[in-house]
Amino acid sequence: MTHRLYHSIIEELSSFIGSKSATFVCGGRVPISNSEVHEAADTLSTPPVTIRWDSQSTSAVSKLVFPIDDSNPDQKASLLKLVDNCQPASFGYKGEDVIDESYRKATKLDCTTFSTDFCPYKLGIIDTIAQMLLPNARDYLGTQGVRAELYKLNIYGAPSGFFKAHVDTPRSTTQFGSLVVCLPCEHEGGQLVVRHAGNSTTFDWGASGSDGKKKTAVQWAAFYSDCEHEVLEVTKGHRITLTYNLFAAPGVGDLAGNSPAMDVKQLPLFKKIRDALQDENFMPKGGYLGVFCQHAYAHSTKEGAKALPTVLKGVDMAVYSVFKRLGQRVKVRPVFDLDNPGLWNDEYDDTQDEDEDQESEENGVKAFVGNSCGQIVVTDAGGYEGSSNDEILRAAPGDWLRVVWLNRPSSTNMSFVHMTYGNQAGVNEVYTSAALIITISPFKDS
Repeated sequence: MTHRLYHSIIEELSSFIGSKSATFVCGGRVPISNSEVHEAADTLSTPPVTIRWDSQSTSAVSKLVFPIDDSNPDQKASLLKLVDNCQPASFGYKGEDVIDESYRKATKLDCTTFSTDFCPYKLGIIDTIAQMLLPNARDYLGTQGVRAELYKLNIYGAPSGFFKAHVDTPRSTTQFGSLVVCLPCEHEGGQLVVRHAGNSTTFDWGASGSDGKKKTAVQWAAFYSDCEHEVLEVTKGHRITLTYNLFAAPGVGDLAGNSPAMDVKQLPLFKKIRDALQDENFMPKGGYLGVFCQHAYAHSTKEGAKALPTVLKGVDMAVYSVFKRLGQRVKVRPVFDLDNPGLWNDEYDDTQDEDEDQESEENGVKAFVGNSCGQIVVTDAGGYEGSSNDEILRAAPGDWLRVVWLNRPSSTNMSFVHMTYGNQAGVNEVYTSAALIITISPFKDS
């Protein structure tokens, strides 16, 4: 029974990591602060957010600053004025814009009638989206950036503001997703539920959430255009959001840095991995879990190695971020391609004692894993008739590890060159694949 449960967990993780579902949505929170000085180097904050719009009653421009202070009568009056100046929000149906409050009850301002000083680029939100979502988007070319285009301001108000489950219609062939930014205005309900391939993530931005800091923070979520999503009923207050259309655009290549704007716990992969780590049937004694990088990196060069892990993309960055957030040790390491089936099923192992009992596959299969990326080793070791891979690999900085693999390699770099001897001397290359090697801690029953 335990054996079957173990394999069930491994297969579920493997399937999920290999699918687009691992990164169909991401999100986070940025605190609002009046201070221009960050408390720490890794903290991120934004000044209060201002919305200006064309007033319908006068020729003057109206203004509202977030977060809204309910004790301030001027701010409350400005909020009511904004609500009054909005128009009923439509939705697309068979190529037409339709207004039907039985399907969507909300109001909106078009981007031509308002402006804001909120900038998702300055806060690193767009860089985060480019790093997390764009690599898995359709027709991704590997050198693209993201262009965010402000689309609308939407208000879902109590009672019963909502939007039933739907899939957005892309505005152009280059649009791959949407960004929704929730401004700090007290409300309850109105959760955003995003679904893809049987998986779902819920964003609760209301004051009824467990974190009181939501009242003084900008919260956001970004997801693919083919994701089904809905806004649950708002039961109190006003849920005010800015919506941006996301387009693939010419970029400068790899994006660097971990993003403090992103909340790792909002990644779909987080719950899957957390549940696995909390299951006593999953690697109860600990060990090594391996995930081959699904995107190509120049991991054998010094420059490429220095950029890791900050340039990890898509599901690679998601796996790295989630395991780190859950307290596991994660390192990008080169795994040697020895061109033999033993890397996968233990039929081959130069280092295994003949009298050693076969270990259970729950402990993984043996692979030669380099200590670190960023070096190409050249050696004259081995290569003679009858010499073994083990003799050659003694010159390589690395170890034989038992690793439970969740996927297979998709790209390689040359990392090791050794001599061969026959009728005449020659050279042979050994290639490596970059992999995330996670050190899983032994299970502890809490």
